[in-house]
Amino acid sequence: MSGKKINFNNTKIIISAGFLKQVPKDLPHVVFSGRSNVGKSTLINKLTGQNKLARISSSPGKTVTLNFFETDKTFYLVDLPGYGYAKRSESEKRKWSELVEGYFKNFKDNIKLIVQLIDLKVGATDDDLAMLDYMDNFELDYVLIATKSDK
Repeated sequence: MSGKKINFNNTKIIISAGFLKQVPKDLPHVVFSGRSNVGKSTLINKLTGQNKLARISSSPGKTVTLNFFETDKTFYLVDLPGYGYAKRSESEKRKWSELVEGYFKNFKDNIKLIVQLIDLKVGATDDDLAMLDYMDNFELDYVLIATKSDK
């Protein structure tokens, strides 16, 4: 990414991609990953200073697409669907899994960093550990962010 100062307030939603062919390739991607309801959308909103940019829900499992937010015409913040939410059908879970796996495999060169969120209240789940293994196996760069320390 460029060395210019980034204006995070200059962030807008570009597309909610339900299919890999919709994924934008023109800018680098910074990806937000984690369990359902871990705070991915909340963190994106805090970083950008926009309370309603990324949709937040009190009930988990609402994000079902790859949501791309263009930031200062420099890179995309990518909000992934959360994993580990049990109240979805197996076919829905499989569809989300295929979308996310296909994204990681087909757009590895676009992904510059994954921000992996872990809920401190719950701790690292088996799903979180599987995601970390997945990122290690595909040699994807990531950082860990602990959320919900206030609870």
